[in-house]
Amino acid sequence: MEEIVIDENEEATVELVDVIPEPEHTTIEGSNHQQMLKTSCVIDRASYESSISRIDFKPTLMYATRNYKFTVKNTSLIGLEFNFKIANSITGVLDAGPYTIIPKAGTIAPGCDENYIVKFSPVEVSTDFNRILSANVRHL
Repeated sequence: MEEIVIDENEEATVELVDVIPEPEHTTIEGSNHQQMLKTSCVIDRASYESSISRIDFKPTLMYATRNYKFTVKNTSLIGLEFNFKIANSITGVLDAGPYTIIPKAGTIAPGCDENYIVKFSPVEVSTDFNRILSANVRHL
C-alpha cells in the first residue's frame, strides 16, 4: 500500500464553506487561540480484478455437489463492499436454484484478495440450470 505524504507547506485547494457547529464544550479561561487545520483525503472509485467471467460445471449427479473456487482482488484504494445475487438467466428473477456462493456479502480491504466458492448441488433433473451471478459493488 502506498504511503500518503502530506506537504505541510502546500496551500489549501478547497475552502470549507459549510460550517459544522461545534459540539457542546466548556472553554477554559486563557486557553482561547486559533489553530489552522489542514486535512487531506484519499478519493477513489471501487475497482476490482477477477480472472473469471463464466463458470461451467461438469455434469453432476443429483444430490452431489461440485465446487468452483475463484478470487477477486480489490484494486482500489478504498474498501469494496459486495453482495452477490443469483438470478435465472432467462427471466432475470432472483432464483439461486441449485447454486450457492460463499461468502455472499462482505467487504474487501484496499489492495486485498477475497476467495469465493460457488457450489452446484442439483436436487432434480433439469435441462436449464443457467443462472447469472452478479455482484452489487460499492465503495465504503
